[in-house]
This record gives sequence, structure tokens and C-alpha cells, in this order.
Amino acid sequence: MSDTESSDPAGQHAERAAAEDATDESEGGRSIAVFAQWAAFAILVLVALIATLQFYFSASAAIDTFVTSRYRPLFNAAFNLVVLLGCGIGLSVLVRRLV
Repeated sequence: MSDTESSDPAGQHAERAAAEDATDESEGGRSIAVFAQWAAFAILVLVALIATLQFYFSASAAIDTFVTSRYRPLFNAAFNLVVLLGCGIGLSVLVRRLV
């Protein structure tokens, strides 16, 4: 009985240490992967923002080209309203997910 008692605490201690080391390695690996994913997300958001701005200015230029000067303010207002509503919907969905 004394042999079993003396080997169990040492064995349990070694198992705990090995489990902690494995947990630390997996968390370290996850943190690097999470940081890489957030970096990719940030880059893609930046690219999407640039593309959105270019689309907005191109659409405004198309309105200036194809719509007569009499109706340009109306088309610009409608286009800006659609963009504003899209941003509002996107922000509301994002806030709901964050809360």
C-alpha cells in the first residue's frame, strides 16, 4: 500500500504538469491563429472600405453623366438615402451581435 500511495501522487503530478504544458501550447497556438485571423479580417475590411468608396464615387459620376442636370439632386439624394439605410441596417445587425 505504501508503494501505491507514493507512486500515485508523483504520477498525478507528472500527468498534471504534462496536461498544463499541452494546454499552454494549444492556447499559444490558438492565440497566434486568432491574431492572424483578426489581421486578415482587418485587411479585408480596409479593402472593402476602399472598394465601397470607389463604388460610391463611381456611382455619383455615373449619375452626373447619365442624368440630366434637372434631376441630379433627386438621384443623388435617393442614392445617398439607399447608402445611409444600408449602413444603418449593417450597424444595427453588428450591434445586436455584439450585445
